[in-house]
Amino acid sequence: MPGRGQKDSRPGMSDSYQTDSRKMLARLRTAMAEQTAGQARLDMITHLIADSMQTEVCSVYLFRDEDTLELCATEGLKAEAVHQTRLRVGEGLVGRVARQGNIVNTANAPQAPGFRYMAETGEEIYSSFLGVPIQRLGEMLGVLVVQSKEARE
Repeated sequence: MPGRGQKDSRPGMSDSYQTDSRKMLARLRTAMAEQTAGQARLDMITHLIADSMQTEVCSVYLFRDEDTLELCATEGLKAEAVHQTRLRVGEGLVGRVARQGNIVNTANAPQAPGFRYMAETGEEIYSSFLGVPIQRLGEMLGVLVVQSKEARE
């Protein structure tokens, strides 16, 4: 990783990408610093990430208990699925991210091993899936997901 003021020579790491990433992180930092309630903050975060990454969907699944993830916020999926949709750890792509603690990135989620369709969310129109673990001080808190209609990684 280059130092401050140095150009990143990694393939695919354009100056535009770095600038956009920094802008998104600044917007997220500002959102996290606001004195808003938990749900409003989660809603703001999903909106900011979907907007910054130019995806139709951004969702946050948090652990309800040690074996269960709950959809706690979304930009793009059906609002009525929030706090109603639950997955077991290891179930579907979200559950795989939670179990393994690794990123899952696919341009064709329905064809990915372990995919689980959740009709109540309205996600059937989205092809691509990126799920990343949400951790704090090494503790797994949940999974952040972005999805888009366009098949992309």
